[in-house]
Amino acid sequence: MNKFPLLFLIVSSVISFQVKAAGCIDDDVGYCARPDAYILTLKKLELCTGAPNTSVYDVTCNDAVTVGTGSLEFDVTSVLPSKAIATFASTKGLPIGTTFTHIKPTLSREIKLKGSVPVSSGGVTYTCHTDSNAGLNGASKYERVPAGKMTGSPTLASYYFSTSSGGLSQNAANLFKLCLSTDCTSTYTWSTYNVALPVTEEGFFGISVEDVTSSDEEFSIIYALSKPYTVSEVAPKINMAFGTSMSLNAIDYNNGASCAITPYHVKVQITITE
Repeated sequence: MNKFPLLFLIVSSVISFQVKAAGCIDDDVGYCARPDAYILTLKKLELCTGAPNTSVYDVTCNDAVTVGTGSLEFDVTSVLPSKAIATFASTKGLPIGTTFTHIKPTLSREIKLKGSVPVSSGGVTYTCHTDSNAGLNGASKYERVPAGKMTGSPTLASYYFSTSSGGLSQNAANLFKLCLSTDCTSTYTWSTYNVALPVTEEGFFGISVEDVTSSDEEFSIIYALSKPYTVSEVAPKINMAFGTSMSLNAIDYNNGASCAITPYHVKVQITITE
């Protein structure tokens, strides 16, 4: 009898998540919408028997068992990556009788986005689109918000989660510049820029997220499984459902003078079943 059961991963797009994202429409963050494409790169996937969660930055994974490593790019707005993720993950070494309570994906900080966000500011209404031509004028990709475009159609472009102490987490401040032009030669500098992760909201955004610096290319998030799972001889399935209704974020500058685009975290619900 096979000691280690085969693991399958099923990935589905969930469009029914309508819980309001914290600060999605306000002066600091901007306006949000569901993107046409939201492409992540999964670098590592681990199962945990527990997570201390001493702070929103604590991504400790107790008794971590790695079920996948490499570089898998997939679009969370599609159901198509399920087979690819199942190939990415392996349960070789997953011990019978072990109870897992959490899961820890490690992701690239690059997010590829395509989509449009309606904006209404100061009596001006327009649409901000993702722009593949937006540049950073040689600046750090982690410390700039690329400009969006206010005409034409959205194009697939790369964006990056921000840098500095707590740059991915709640109550985290860092110097940041908003690109006001396509080539980013004109910018606006925030004295502080807060990227909120509502880790206490039903756990869909995770219970903790890794703090990052300008040298980090990846980051990890800890999610609690919807219920603990004890490994048996029956082949388990990991179901990963994504909610993207507020994961494309537009920032207005000066009531329609220009706009910028940033990624926001997707909601994730993870269940392991037999």
